[in-house]
Amino acid sequence: MSQSICKLLSLLFLLITFESFAQESKQLEPVTVNYKKIGFKQVGLYDGEFEEEYNVRGYTQLSIFDESLSDFWTSDGEKCISSQLISNGVSNILNLKWNKDQDDCDWVGMGLGWDSWSGKDIGYVFDTLALELTVRSTNEAFTNIPWAFCFEDYSGGQAWLGYNKSFLTEKEITKEWTKVHIPLQLFPFEENDVDVSNIKQLMIQVFAAGEIEIQSISLIPFSGKLKKEAIALKTNNTISIDGKKEDWKKQQFYSLDDHKFSTTYSSDSIYFIFNIIDDTPMQNSKENGKLWEGDAIEIAFSTNPEADPKRQFLWLSDQHIGINCGPQPYIWNWKTDTKIETINYSINTQEGGYLVEMAIPLNAFFDIIPQAGVNLDIEIAIDLGTYKGRQQQLHWNSGIANGFHQSPKGWGSLILK
Repeated sequence: MSQSICKLLSLLFLLITFESFAQESKQLEPVTVNYKKIGFKQVGLYDGEFEEEYNVRGYTQLSIFDESLSDFWTSDGEKCISSQLISNGVSNILNLKWNKDQDDCDWVGMGLGWDSWSGKDIGYVFDTLALELTVRSTNEAFTNIPWAFCFEDYSGGQAWLGYNKSFLTEKEITKEWTKVHIPLQLFPFEENDVDVSNIKQLMIQVFAAGEIEIQSISLIPFSGKLKKEAIALKTNNTISIDGKKEDWKKQQFYSLDDHKFSTTYSSDSIYFIFNIIDDTPMQNSKENGKLWEGDAIEIAFSTNPEADPKRQFLWLSDQHIGINCGPQPYIWNWKTDTKIETINYSINTQEGGYLVEMAIPLNAFFDIIPQAGVNLDIEIAIDLGTYKGRQQQLHWNSGIANGFHQSPKGWGSLILK
């Protein structure tokens, strides 16, 4: 057989085979393919125009809100909460108004299921991320946003965290854009069995009433400290417990909203001074453990430097005491439900408020040697009230959540130096 005939027969065989395959392919059943939406960045014509997709440890689902509300919802009741996108000519801004202090406004809030409601795996990266909100006021400046934040997984598990003034990167929120940073490590994922490998959405519950504008909500790298620190420098001088500032000129003061406090220690005591700003100072007529229902100061602290700072429950070494700052002051120990007679204290009124000074003997609670390097968990709460009861409670480190004294995970740190 000649070579040309062989080529012709081979070509004929291929044509017959292709026709047969084409006829059979028409009978194939349709196949459903499950796919996940993947975004691509446009690549420029030249190498210099290429921009690699931004990520943290390979995690790329970082934008929660940026101009679009495609994955956004609010609770029912426009009188309770309303939202709208406003264009400033460059981008879209979310204007949010709410008023929970009305009838039929039981739960008021919103949710964002970013990245088209896909499941987000933050399990390998949440320890290095913070939630960032870029916000501004539409009127007067303020520091407190009465919100609580929650990450919810697809099984319904929820991890809630209250807003804390310490999340602000500036002193206050003004009409200029200001950033709020909330470390994801602060959310109680483990305590509430939240599946961090399958996050559904970010939810925000709002309280009271207000208006704010939001430019963006995103996840950003975070490597800062999770707890506030108060440094107690050792003093070799005697601290006079007289409700005056003279002995505290060399000590550092720490802010708690408009109020300030400082601490120091000696070989036998830990000292505190509180500068309280109050238009109705020293109004508290409550007795015993009810002292928090008027002007008062509460201190929750650990006496064990080795205590787990992430513990969810109180240990035997955790303490909770308070001082009634009324006309008949006393110090109360909630752990034993008794008054404490061994703590020396003094309260003096001053213009715009009052000063509280106290010395806690180490042998009253502590079984430690006071020395540089000792680190103790501590939380300060200031109760502001009148004879009618408490009007407000401020926390140094643990945000606006109730029950601060029962959750050492939210306390700050007292470091002896």
